[in-house]
Amino acid sequence: IEVHHVTTPTRTSVLGAKGVGEAGTCGAPAAVLNAVNDALAPLGARPITCTPVTPAVVLRALRKLNPEEHP
Repeated sequence: IEVHHVTTPTRTSVLGAKGVGEAGTCGAPAAVLNAVNDALAPLGARPITCTPVTPAVVLRALRKLNPEEHP
């Protein structure tokens, strides 16, 4: 097995750099948000659809207020 690095800079960025690991991290915030909403649903909380999921956002959801409206 031979391993070679092929460098083909992109013309769409100033440095010619391309993304590498972003795709693997895209699903984690959605999974956490779904887990929080699943845990809060039996309590009658409003669904949270924004990040970051701070304690204040969770409390607003539990009070059945709009979690996206930060005080």
